[in-house]
Amino acid sequence: MENDESAKSRVFGDDLSPPDSYDPFETSRPIPRPTEVGPIEPLLMPRNNDEASRNLAPVVKVPFWDRPKPKKDWYWFLGRLGSSLIILGLLMFLFVGYQLWGTGIEEAQSQNKLENRFSEIAVSTITTPSTSLAPSTSEPPVVTTVAPPKPIVINEGDPIAIIEMPTIGVTKYVVAGVQTADLKKGPGHYPATPFPGELGNASIAGHRTTYGEPFRHLDDLNIGDPIVITDLLGRQFTYLVSNQQVVEANDSWVVATTDPTKAILTLTTCHPEFSAKQRLIISAELDLTQSAIAASPAAMYADEIVDTTTVPSTEVVTSEAPSIVVPETTTAPTAITTTTTAPEILVDDSNISESADALSRGWFSDLSAIPQTLLWGFIELLVVFGAWQLAKKNRNRIIGAAAGFIPFFVVLYFVFQNVNRLLPPNL
Repeated sequence: MENDESAKSRVFGDDLSPPDSYDPFETSRPIPRPTEVGPIEPLLMPRNNDEASRNLAPVVKVPFWDRPKPKKDWYWFLGRLGSSLIILGLLMFLFVGYQLWGTGIEEAQSQNKLENRFSEIAVSTITTPSTSLAPSTSEPPVVTTVAPPKPIVINEGDPIAIIEMPTIGVTKYVVAGVQTADLKKGPGHYPATPFPGELGNASIAGHRTTYGEPFRHLDDLNIGDPIVITDLLGRQFTYLVSNQQVVEANDSWVVATTDPTKAILTLTTCHPEFSAKQRLIISAELDLTQSAIAASPAAMYADEIVDTTTVPSTEVVTSEAPSIVVPETTTAPTAITTTTTAPEILVDDSNISESADALSRGWFSDLSAIPQTLLWGFIELLVVFGAWQLAKKNRNRIIGAAAGFIPFFVVLYFVFQNVNRLLPPNL
């Protein structure tokens, strides 16, 4: 009532501030404090946990070797399948690395050996001309005859020439033969085709993606680019590129001689890269303005010789005895007759079909590599099993991995080496 009366008694313009005792939110009242203090709970501990759950012992990690075996259900099967695919992918990745770099190291070592062997053969085949002197000045002048060089007997895998392609920066020693073991050393010569410099189609095959990839950039050759071949006798033959084409793997006619009046060089390799589906063919013709056609072969394959009988060069010199000089008397010139019997060479027709088949060889062409691959694969499994047993015995996987690391990769190298033999020869 008093407030109402005081409010009515107020007039316009009076002080409207509340009195000091006005406390609508009760902020002046004291805050009640608990009288008993209990245990302080952790901030991150859920409030619904009881005392027993908060006092549990920490979880102990079970060692790998003491863990119970998982149940072999679909989850177990999918896990093992995923692990197997991951391991297979890693092995394939390592195999690709071996093909691109490991085989290149092997080819470089083989090229160094071929260089030494080529130099030895070239030095041993140096011929000196035979010179015969007349007994007196009244007889004919000095007669010099050079016997044709004898072909060098070679086996498959021996060096026969040096091939240079300045346009793509390739200089390699060419080996005899196009077998898988031959092409590991460098470009190989088809045995049934002529040697470089001779009339006919001299054919050479080479790898494009492995073993030094000598023919990797063969498709970069243009019409008119030079290809220089140096044989065992030191003769150089310059060919000029005349054609580039892609044929099927079984088109063996590209290595056959179609025009025996021309000296042709054919280079073959797989196409496209990393595939053996087709063949890339480079054809070149001997430039007669820079090189002459070889009069005799520089080498011959050992299996082509059946019966070789060489008759030494005989020189018959006929001259009249000296006489008194009489006017209007002319002495007949000295007649020189040189007879040389070349060795008898028999070419086996089976080599022709073999060289033609070498162009079309694809996967698993070297079946002799299958037992070796299986053997080294079994040895690899033994290495893995032995490392696992060692780790299990010592209850430490690090010890097993350390003991099997080096043997694993050493054996894996031989596995890859034999698996690579199952690939196309000139891939």
